Amino acid sequence: MPEAQTRLKIAGYTDTGRRRDYNQDHIGFDQGLGIAVLADGMGGHKAGEVAAHMTVKFVLDKLQKLVLQETSVSITGSQLLEFISNTISSSNTEIFRAQQEEEAYMGMGTTIVATLVVGSQIYVGHVGDSRLYLYRNREVKRLTKDHSLIQDLIDRGFYTEREARGANVRHVVTRSMGTKSDVDVDTAEVPLLPYDLLLLCSDGLTDMVSDWQIAETINENIADLDLAAKKLIALANQNGGKDNISVILMQT
Repeated sequence: MPEAQTRLKIAGYTDTGRRRDYNQDHIGFDQGLGIAVLADGMGGHKAGEVAAHMTVKFVLDKLQKLVLQETSVSITGSQLLEFISNTISSSNTEIFRAQQEEEAYMGMGTTIVATLVVGSQIYVGHVGDSRLYLYRNREVKRLTKDHSLIQDLIDRGFYTEREARGANVRHVVTRSMGTKSDVDVDTAEVPLLPYDLLLLCSDGLTDMVSDWQIAETINENIADLDLAAKKLIALANQNGGKDNISVILMQT
């Protein structure tokens, strides 16, 4: 079973932003176990907040139990990815059931990006348009692909990445947690190098801050992970803060 990540550092914050009345994002992490989970809820009357809290708590608890359970049987990378996928799918079922049972929760849903660092590997599961980036050698590389209408249009050649930033359909997600009884979960295993930095974030950051600005902000504050996370949120607010903003930084 994975050992505790004694050298891993994690800093995370969530902010309402400048235009919203309440925060429907939610984050959770366990630095000692190398786990981070971020969710961006959707739905009226704070129902999105409920969905985001539900999925972060559910997935974080399950991953913590996986890492902490005592077993002499080693778990392969493919088994870890399957566990992450099944855990997110189970969380989807819980959210879907909750909205069927409670009228106030009807229509609620959430994105999710969940990560587990084991040694020199990161295991990722995600649904929706919240993202995971890798910062290495002063540059950021996106490790997840948005489940969104605008991403589909980019893939089909209707927009470039630059043109897509101004498109009026960029917030339409094509896959989310809780809106259907089943959900497809994308997973990935990525090798890490010493001093790599990982960024989990909601679209409240990436809609307001370009990838090069993210890389520049991290580079300028690389010695202080906590400050770097705060600076990213401050920059998103400075650029308009149109949505809730959530950031988790993980440094190996």
